[in-house]
Amino acid sequence: MSKEPQIQEEEVKTRVAKRVPPGDRWSPLSNTTVKLDSLTDVLEFIYQDTGKTQFYMDAKEGFVYVVDTEEVVIEKITNMKILECYVSIALF
Repeated sequence: MSKEPQIQEEEVKTRVAKRVPPGDRWSPLSNTTVKLDSLTDVLEFIYQDTGKTQFYMDAKEGFVYVVDTEEVVIEKITNMKILECYVSIALF
């Protein structure tokens, strides 16, 4: 059995723009003085600003996110007796 940690990729969403009512106007969070007239315009602005091409939009929240991947190290537990001891203590 290998004791090396596993590396797994997870998606990370970062807010980059907020909807400004009324209508379909948007404001990039990197420059709140800019107001853009459409979702397409804000996606182009974010692309030019960050170079990111994967987006997620939550219409209910009114935010646009860029989607990145991040490597997470997962270490396996090798000694179950220690874990069982902590579980027994936590139950009492």
